[in-house]
Amino acid sequence: MTASEITSMIREMQSRHRLVPEMARGMHVPYHRRGEMSVPAFTMAPGGDPATHGRDVSLRLMQKVCTLPVDLFFFDCEDASPDHPEYKSFARQFATEALTKFDFGNRITGFRPNNIRTAYFEDDLVEVITKSGHRLQVIIIPKTEHAGEVEDIITVVRKIQRLAGQTNKLSFEVLIESPNAFLEAERIAAIEGVTALILGSFDLARTIGGTVDPDTWTHDQSIIRQQLPIIAAAYGKEAVDAITATLPVRPQKPEGMEEEEYRAALTGDPALLDPQKVGAGFLTRLRRRADAIALAGREAESARRCGYAAKWILHPDQIEPIQKAWTPAREAGLAALALVAHYTRAARMGSGVELSGDRLADKAVVGTDWWLVKAALRSNVLKSEDISATGFTLEELERTVRTREP
Repeated sequence: MTASEITSMIREMQSRHRLVPEMARGMHVPYHRRGEMSVPAFTMAPGGDPATHGRDVSLRLMQKVCTLPVDLFFFDCEDASPDHPEYKSFARQFATEALTKFDFGNRITGFRPNNIRTAYFEDDLVEVITKSGHRLQVIIIPKTEHAGEVEDIITVVRKIQRLAGQTNKLSFEVLIESPNAFLEAERIAAIEGVTALILGSFDLARTIGGTVDPDTWTHDQSIIRQQLPIIAAAYGKEAVDAITATLPVRPQKPEGMEEEEYRAALTGDPALLDPQKVGAGFLTRLRRRADAIALAGREAESARRCGYAAKWILHPDQIEPIQKAWTPAREAGLAALALVAHYTRAARMGSGVELSGDRLADKAVVGTDWWLVKAALRSNVLKSEDISATGFTLEELERTVRTREP
């Protein structure tokens, strides 16, 4: 073989393999969120009239979430709504009304129907999507068993939208919460239209005969928890971490305590309160609440380190600690940006490896800091002026951490 033939062979190989792009998390996800909040589409005190009291309570709750600082929320007709034909009917009715009535600002809006094996599934899809699909961005698919059903659901949703004259293209996030779903996770991630795999820790435990211990579940389910972000990223998708089930329940205001004092107690450090003044029972419940908030934050930090893009939220007081995990402090964002800029400058001068303190910084290491830069930009922690101050454009900096030509 001649030298020219080897050159031709290499170039042919390159052109062929360049058709297979390098995949990374989120390349095929058209939105950004740090937390995803489940909002019951139907809720009511026992004994109430679902058509009146149930509607009032449910719509008030769904309207309230539109004012919360959460990135994504979805109205839940599945597990968060009672498993009863009458109540499921009201759930889809109230979800449709809320979707068409309220202003969501820049929040991402979603809807979770009941699973495809239930009697509720058809009406959930047809009624909610036909009447309010134009206000949706995401469908959450629960209780998945195999990739084929996900493809079928996406197909029928697209047809319902076309029939209703809707032009928006919905994304689909799929819960991985059973043995079969886990085994099918790669095939599910490969489906066009699927943007995320969601870890469903409780249903997973239910289907394998396990339990979800608040203190140990991230270790107990570590194998699947660590694999989902890898599987999702291999197809340019994202993974969403499971719920923190220990809720930061607000204790009832003690008799005689002023409202302002009560709010200060909820947001302050329980250790600074006088048990003689506020009562030992109230103080104990405050400590439990503080522990639950801290637990949500720790789980979110762990999820971020594993490569998750977001985490599920069940309670308004979980929003801040969970979304904070994907919101770098300005100092951290500037430090990461400075490292990327320094490496970009050094690379142009002939260096492929630099020292950052006691850390060896090559393309891969700097690439992990690039995620911090992107998160800081998305959260408005870093501004366009910060990028300009480096002397490079955003595209020039990003090119430095890529391992292939665009």
